[in-house]
Amino acid sequence: MKKDIIYLINPKSNEGNSVRLWEKLQRSYSFLPEQPVDLTQIQLKSYLLERSPEVVAIAGGDGSINAVCDAVSHLQKKPLLAIIPFGFGNAISYCLGVETVENAMDVLQKQPATVTIDLLHTNIPKHNIGVFNMSAGFDARVVFNRQQHKYIGFRSYILSAVQSLISHPEQEITMTIDKKVTLTARATSLVIANCPVIGQNYIVSQDAKFNDGLLDCTLFSSKYAYITNLRFRGFKHPLYSELGKVRFKASHIQIEGEPYVQVDGDPIVHKGPLEIEILPAQVTFLRNKDEAINQMYLPFVSEK
Repeated sequence: MKKDIIYLINPKSNEGNSVRLWEKLQRSYSFLPEQPVDLTQIQLKSYLLERSPEVVAIAGGDGSINAVCDAVSHLQKKPLLAIIPFGFGNAISYCLGVETVENAMDVLQKQPATVTIDLLHTNIPKHNIGVFNMSAGFDARVVFNRQQHKYIGFRSYILSAVQSLISHPEQEITMTIDKKVTLTARATSLVIANCPVIGQNYIVSQDAKFNDGLLDCTLFSSKYAYITNLRFRGFKHPLYSELGKVRFKASHIQIEGEPYVQVDGDPIVHKGPLEIEILPAQVTFLRNKDEAINQMYLPFVSEK
C-alpha cells in the first residue's frame, strides 16, 4: 500500500448508514483509521491541494465520487482515486470491479491496476461535472420523483417509475450534435452514458466506455422503449428489443425542450439549453486487475 492515503466518508451516503458501515469495516481491516475525513465538512479542493495525497479513498456512493472527481479535476497534481462502495447505487464500482467492500479492500491494498477516465462537463451551475451518467426526460423524472420515497430503498425506484409513467409527457426534444447537426424528435428520454451501467448494475448502454473520449447517447422514443430496456446481470426484460431506441456517439451535445435532468443520480430542474461535452482522461481510479471486470462487456478501452 502507498503510505499517503486520505480516507474520505460521506455520512449521508446509503440513506445515512455509511458511518455504521465504516465502523463495521474498520473492525475487519485494522489499517483503516477510526475517523475518516467527513467530506461534507471540508472545502474539498483546498483540502486536497494542501494535503497532496498519493491516494484518496472514497467511502460513499456515486454522488460522493462525483464531488471528489470535480475537485480532483482542478488539481495539477492529481491523486489516484479508490472506491469503497458505501452508496445505494454504486454504479461506478461495478465498472471498476470493486462492487463489494472485500474487492475494494483487496484493490486498495494491492493496487494492481489503474484506469484514467473521461468526465462529462455541463453548463449546469453547481453540477458542472458528471462521471458516469446524465439524462434528460423520463429517466431524470424517475430520479426526481424518487427523492420523495428514498426511505424505502430500491422500491422507491419502482414507485417513482410508476408515478413518472403517469405524469411525464412525451415532448419535443431538440439536440445539436457536435455543434453541427440539429435534430428535433418527439421522445421520452435522452440518456448519456460514460460507462455501461447505472444504478445497481442496470445496463443502459453496453458499448459505452469510460475512456474512449466520447459521450454514448441513447434516445428513447417512448416510456415503453425505456422500460423494456431493463437489463441487469443475469436478467434481460422479456420484451427487450432495439425498437424505439436511437444510439449515437458524440463529443458535445446541446439539449433543448426538457427541463428534468439528472447528473450521476442527482436530480435537477434546468431551464434553458443544456450543454454536455466530454473531457478526456481527467481522473485515475484504482481498479480490479481482471480486464473483463466480471462482466459481459468491457467498461473501458484497455490501457497499455
